[in-house]
Order: sequence, then structure tokens, then C-alpha cells
Amino acid sequence: MAGKKETPRQKMIGMMYLVLTALLALQVSSAVLEKFAIINETLGQLIEDTKKANEQQLASILKEGGKSEKPEIKAAVENAQKVRELTATTNEWIEGLKKEMLKVSGSDKVDESLINNHGSAVATMMIDKKNKWGKEFESTLNEYVKQLNALTGENFGTLAKAPKDMPVFAADPDHARKDFLTFTFENTPVIAALASVSQIQTEVLEYESQALRKLAEKAGAARVAFENIIPMVRPKSSIVAAGAPYEADMFISASSSALSPEMTYNGKAIPVEVDAPTGIKMGRVKFTAGASNYDAQGLSKQSFEAVIKLNDEEYKQTIEFFVAKPVIRVTTGNAPTLYMGCGNTVNIEVPALGTNYNPSFSASGGEIQKGDKIGRVTIIPSQRKVSVTVSNSGTTIGTEQFDVKPVPRPRIIAKDNNGRDIDLKNGVKAGAIGGLRINAEADENFKTEVPQDANFRIRNMSVILARGTQRVQEMTQTTEIIDLTAWRSLMRPGDRIVIEPKTVVRMTFKGNAEPVVVSGNDIVQIPIQ
Repeated sequence: MAGKKETPRQKMIGMMYLVLTALLALQVSSAVLEKFAIINETLGQLIEDTKKANEQQLASILKEGGKSEKPEIKAAVENAQKVRELTATTNEWIEGLKKEMLKVSGSDKVDESLINNHGSAVATMMIDKKNKWGKEFESTLNEYVKQLNALTGENFGTLAKAPKDMPVFAADPDHARKDFLTFTFENTPVIAALASVSQIQTEVLEYESQALRKLAEKAGAARVAFENIIPMVRPKSSIVAAGAPYEADMFISASSSALSPEMTYNGKAIPVEVDAPTGIKMGRVKFTAGASNYDAQGLSKQSFEAVIKLNDEEYKQTIEFFVAKPVIRVTTGNAPTLYMGCGNTVNIEVPALGTNYNPSFSASGGEIQKGDKIGRVTIIPSQRKVSVTVSNSGTTIGTEQFDVKPVPRPRIIAKDNNGRDIDLKNGVKAGAIGGLRINAEADENFKTEVPQDANFRIRNMSVILARGTQRVQEMTQTTEIIDLTAWRSLMRPGDRIVIEPKTVVRMTFKGNAEPVVVSGNDIVQIPIQ
């Protein structure tokens, strides 16, 4: 709103101010008034920042042109001082106006009561022709612009803008005939009036900034003066193999504390900080490197545009670099492959990323769950091949392939009541066996690799006392413990006890019961001596 030299922040605030002003014309709500309070506070910070920047600009003018005897430079330096004094006086008067507004509204600070004050006391104070404040405000702004034009030889536009001075309102029949004071303060609550004055105050300071820049050019202060001269070394490569030559470029770098460069990469602003060892203001470029196409050496050439803006001049350079394809290292404990339908714990690491490793994973051919540590995942395959894609901070690193094998069948084991294995070759003596415990035991490797999935249970089995081809007794058992007490008197040497599992399940790491296919190979026969 102050001219072509407005910063993006000032333009944003100006636009917010116009939008909220329009909202005021439609409806004054507490929410709208709160937004004006936020804008007023933001404008206050902008006012302080601009004042400091202008003071630094004046100091630069005095330093560069203060010792010159050339009439044009001396005049520029003197006028720069007068501009600063004129602005300080004008700014002080405006601060007094804002204090008077608070006083008229019955407050001494911006608080909840003031924000919700819909009274017209301040509007009347500024519009009533019998009251001095409105007329003096307008004349102060006009006088400021008049003196500024005289000191700089420039033609600054009016600060006391009526609707006719603003294209957005010039054609509006509701506003076109209004004067500056009526347009700015009519039907305006206290907080909106304060924000309006603060907005004009930022324009005053922006006019001063433009004026000092013009005078700096005349005084020679636009020249960049460096007080820090630093030798710099830029190596051709940060990694050198033993026996290979080390190459680097050595040059001079310089900086000035009076300069405030703006820096971007690919159009994105980056923070500019003073480097402690050198005192140079450096932009901190940081982004996640990514690439999709790698050459035979695993490298991908990338680039970004670096821009440094200094005193309205832009210095550009395209920076090239190589992205190395990270090596994904996968460890799966003792399991070289994965087991179908099981919770296979896998550690997926990318050593080259170090502490920047913050992975995310996706899987094809199965489900994947994050573990309790970075890089640790649980893969539950549903197909014979599983592909796991590894990404870091949104950038795809690579994809790992896993083979999947079926769960090995359990062995059906018969034990006595004391937990000892039954000798299936020699059997047991007739009448000496009172009970059996039949277990489905997992394969040892399977049990070691995925212990939470290696729990088998026999839910149903047929138990037969057989003599030759005849069935002497038969029962169906739903537990793994078999009571043979009632059969002891019936057992004869040459008989056999036949156990045929009918239903076997595997308890998965999720707590689900997964059926296990049983066959004739799972039948256990115990001879009776």
C-alpha cells in the first residue's frame, strides 16, 4: 500500500487490512474485531522492525558519506538526517494520537474490553470538524509527504488516501465521495481505528525507507563495504582415496554487518544466520535429497538454483550435486526368508543416512507393521513373494524383495503323564500306562525364528485301542491330555493305542487360531507289550 518497494509481509498485512475493512462494512462481530487486534499487534512489530532498519540505513549513509567534502554527497547526508528527524517527529505525533484514542475510549491499553468496544467516541473524535485530532492527523500526513518530496526530489504519493485514490474503491458509489477521515473512521470501532492508524504509520516508515535508499545512492552508501575478509577453501570432493590427489579452490569471501541479504533456493526462502567462526551471514540450505534415476555407479545428478538478493540486486547460480543411491541393509535374525502368515521381525537399515534415518514402509504381497525401534518392522506375508518399499522423509530409497516359505508342519509327540517321550518302537506294558499327553510340536528352526507363531494346539483327536483289525475301544478327545485308566484292564500284549489328530491349529502372534492340515502321516501308534 506504500508503493512498489513494499515487502511481501507488508503487502500481506495491507491485504488483510483491506479485507477486514470490507468485513466491517458488512458486519461487526467479535471475531472480526479480534482479527483487527491481531493485525494491530503485527503492525506494531513491523513498525519497530522498520524503524531499526531505517536507523541502520542512516548509519550506513553517515559512515560512507559523512567524511566526503563533495557538495552533492554532503547534501545527501544532511537530507538523510533530516528525513530521519522528520519521520521520528511524525511517528511520535502518531503515537500520541493512538494514546488519545485509548484515552477517549476509556482505556489505556488494548485488552478484551477495548476489543469489544463498539462505541463511536473515537470515530467522532476523528471525523468531527470541531475536534482538532482528525484535521491535524490529515495535515500531519500531508506535511510529511510534502517535506519528504522536498528533501529527496522524489514524488511520494499521498498518505491521507481517500477512496478516489484507491482503485479498489474509486468506482464504489458508497465510498467514492467520502474524504480521507470519513472513509477511514466512519462507523469504525476503537480497535479498527487503532489498526487503521498503525497501518498508515507503517506506510510513513516505508516512505522513509524509500527516501533513505534514494539518498544512500546519492551519498555513495549504496556501495557494499565489507569489514570481514575471510579466506575460503572449496574442495573438489569431500572424499579422497589414499594415493589420489586432493584438489580444492581457494578464494576470498567478504561480509558486512550492515547488509541483510535475502537468500532462496528454488524460490524458497531460507534462514540467514551469522556463522560464528567467520562472522559471515550464511543461508542455511537444507532439504531432503531425492532421485529416481541412478547411473551404473549409483549416482544421480541433481541441481538447484541459489539466489542471493542484496540491495535490490539478485545474484544467481545453479548448484549441481550428486545423489548417491543408499544401500539398504536387511537383517532378519536367524531367518533367511519369511514364513507365510507369520509375524516375521525384520530390521531394515540404511547406514548412509545415519541419524537422519526416519523411515516409512509399504509392502506388496503382505502386511507390514512398524516395530518398537527405528527400522524394525514386522512383515506378515500373504503371497510367496513380498516387496517392501523403504522411504525416508517422503523420499523413496528403494525396494527389497523377500521370498516366503510355508509354515513347516508340526510333529505329533506322545508323552506319558510324567512328560517323558513314549518309546514308539518298544511301546508300553499292558496295564502300566494310565494316561498320555499328545502335543503338536513346532519345527525347531521355525520355533527359533518366529517363536510367537510356533504355538500349535490339538483341538480334536480320535483315540483307539486296537487289537489286530478290531477296535476294542474308541473315544474322541478335545484336550491334549488322555485318561486311559478305564482301558488298563482291557489292554493285552500285541494291542496298540492309535492316536489320530483330527483338528490342529496354530496360534498366531496376533492371537488368531489358524487351521493346520493333518494327514495320515500324523497318526501315532503305541505298541502294547
